[in-house]
Amino acid sequence: MKKWFKFFAFSFFSHKISKEGARRNYSNFFLGFILALVFIWTGYVLGDVLPFGAHYDNSSDFRETVHTLLANTDDNKRITIEIQEGVLKAKKQGGEYDKNLLVNTFENDIDRQNYSVNGYNVIIDSRSADTLADVEAFYVYRDDNSIVVSPEEYHSLSAATKLDFVFQLKYTGNELELTDELVEGYKQYLAGTSDENKITIETLENNLNENKITKSEYNREVYELYFTNYYPDISDYESTSKVPLLRNYYYHKYIKEGNSKYLFIFDDYIAGSFETDSGINLSFYGFYSDMENGILIGEDVKTNKAEEIADDFIKESFNSLTFLSLYAYALNIFSLIPFIALMPMVVTLLAYSILKLRGVDSINSLGGMFKILGSYVWFSGVVSAVITVIISFFVPRNLITALPLVSFFIILAIRALVFAIKEVKIYKEQQETVKTEV
Repeated sequence: MKKWFKFFAFSFFSHKISKEGARRNYSNFFLGFILALVFIWTGYVLGDVLPFGAHYDNSSDFRETVHTLLANTDDNKRITIEIQEGVLKAKKQGGEYDKNLLVNTFENDIDRQNYSVNGYNVIIDSRSADTLADVEAFYVYRDDNSIVVSPEEYHSLSAATKLDFVFQLKYTGNELELTDELVEGYKQYLAGTSDENKITIETLENNLNENKITKSEYNREVYELYFTNYYPDISDYESTSKVPLLRNYYYHKYIKEGNSKYLFIFDDYIAGSFETDSGINLSFYGFYSDMENGILIGEDVKTNKAEEIADDFIKESFNSLTFLSLYAYALNIFSLIPFIALMPMVVTLLAYSILKLRGVDSINSLGGMFKILGSYVWFSGVVSAVITVIISFFVPRNLITALPLVSFFIILAIRALVFAIKEVKIYKEQQETVKTEV
């Protein structure tokens, strides 16, 4: 056991010890490979989570925007935020908490003057995440975008002609109010579609009459049924809903168009994008689930303390994603196992080819070489994780997706080359000794 531990723990640092791997079994590689996966996963998570606080502290313009919004020295401009069970409410000084668009520096000149700092824009919209969006739907001719037809005109076209048109949505930025008149129109359309839809409507009406669902729930389900029957799939616009949601208006209107300096505060999560003073661009989002209930910054809190609380609000919201990061990167690692397993095979072939080209026969099989280099795998994972965490403080967050794997392969390849070069050197020395003796 002691000999095995010495081999497993120190083979990366010793040519002599690692060479023992040729006589050992493949279980050492499999154990080392599992450990390497754990370390690579750790590098992903820590490299993603740890640098955020440092990046945020090093973004003076963005921090000033946050302070101007939530810790303004002018009480008449400060936005008051309250968290209750992970849900955010907001109001302007002297106003009332309500579900509404509170701040939009993209469009409102007064908001821009009060809250925008050096080009950063702010949205505060505390309406529910499932608030429906009012949209304009139309179809555009594939070969000439100037030719636009309405949904009614599109449905009157022949099946062949329809193929020449592409469906598009335009978010108006307004909330869709499902009036009784609108819902009745949806029901009339659905009545002429299929027996299945008729049965669904009847079921919904029965549930409404028996108080199993509310009127708003009834209206929404009728609308969703109508929308999915009348319009094609909208996955290009919505990833979490079958119908357009108001929340995504901001993405399509501002972010998709290239804005990279913003802070969006919604009732259930926060999203932002900023540039650090050193030029690193960073996008993030977070939730309020880990925050204590109550008002974020009271009226009697002094400026310095208020700014500190505002900074902590941003950081805590981001840190709420730690568990999600653990889970997401674990799934990512599992999906990459075949690709990661290929790396030791590639470096084995590389090192073995070098030995054969130089006439070195001390490692007489590819399997033996694989077991030797396999003993380097787990520590390569350790170094990869350390490098990832260190570099993550100096590069954009999106580079973390490639950094652990690239560094793992490079470290493993360098160590394999060092082994091969050392083995060639030993072989040459042995040849020189034989010539001298002769």
